Parts: sequence; structure tokens; C-alpha cells
Amino acid sequence: MHVWRISLCGSADRHVRSLSPVERARLERRTGAHRARFAISHGATREVLGAYLDCAPAEVPLESRADHPPRVGGLELSLAHCDRLALLAVALTPVGVDLEEAGRVAREEVRELAAATLTPAELRRLLMTPCDRRGAAWLRFWVRKEALLKAQGRGFGDRLPSEVDVSAERVHGLTLVDLDVGADHVAAAALTLPAADVTLHEWIDTAH
Repeated sequence: MHVWRISLCGSADRHVRSLSPVERARLERRTGAHRARFAISHGATREVLGAYLDCAPAEVPLESRADHPPRVGGLELSLAHCDRLALLAVALTPVGVDLEEAGRVAREEVRELAAATLTPAELRRLLMTPCDRRGAAWLRFWVRKEALLKAQGRGFGDRLPSEVDVSAERVHGLTLVDLDVGADHVAAAALTLPAADVTLHEWIDTAH
């Protein structure tokens, strides 16, 4: 499994021409920074996949529907974005990836969030964490839950967060991996392969 780290900074205009009609329609419903980040994340996804499939970005047979993971024949994909960073996971078997901005959970919010979203096993592990690190620990549980459900093709509409236990490294045939994508974000992936098979890559904007 390859995880691509995609910076959502820079010019978005050059990516628009490689998008499909469906992607362009989705793009037009966005404004400002949201529009730019959509164009860059989807344009970069097409560039990465074009390298795998040996074709131009605009020729990648990518399906991109709202509220669904991107799809292309022969590969399993998962795309997540937060603020100015996106992660694209590419594998041959089911995969999920998620990230959140580090530090977005205040210490006084952790107790209420944990009670609503964590399983008893996760709560025990959280209580063993020093108080000043519990916000980061809760975020780690959260991105692992999101990644797991994405790999299963499900969402929190199917199950409550407190019913999804990610305290183990292997859950329902999927390996959970904490990803180091920089100090500003917390990220995780779920895959059917061993954790050692995960490699991180940096997408380079060739226009810069």
C-alpha cells in the first residue's frame, strides 16, 4: 500500500483541465479555498494514478462521486483531506485512510468526546494517557475508526463510533497503522496487508 502526502497549497488552475465533467461540476459548487483544495487534491490524484496506469492524468478512468471514495479499475483507493493536506492511499486490496488537524481538541472537550465515541477498551487506554496528551490520543482513536470504516466500505451512518473498537492493531481482518505525516496532523490507515507493507510518498507539484 502506498500513501501519498499531497500539499493543497499552490495554483489550482492547472489541475482543472485534467478533471472529468463530473469533477468539474463538483468543483463549480465550491468557492474560495474549498474550490482550490478540491482541484488540487483531485488533480494530484489523477497525476499519481496516471503514473501507475501509464497514462495522462486526464485519461485516468477515475470515478469521483460525492460521499463515495474515488474508484478506478484494478486499484483500491481512499482519499482524505484536512485543512491544507490530503492523503491518497493506493492498494490492490481494500484500504482506508483518514487524517485530522492535530491540536484541534481542547483538554476540556476530551471527557465528553470520549464518553460519546470510545469503547470501554479504548476508554481504559485513554485514562492511562497523561492528561495533557489525551486530546491527541482521542484524535488517534478517531482517525483509526474512520480509516477502518472506509476500508470496510461503511460509515458512521451504519454504526455508532462507540461500537467501533480500534484499540487492537488487527481488527476484522484489517491492520490499523498510525501514519506519521507531520506534526500538524494525526493520521491512520487500515489495510488487509501487514503494517510493514505501508510506504509513504510525497507528491511533488511539478509546476513549482
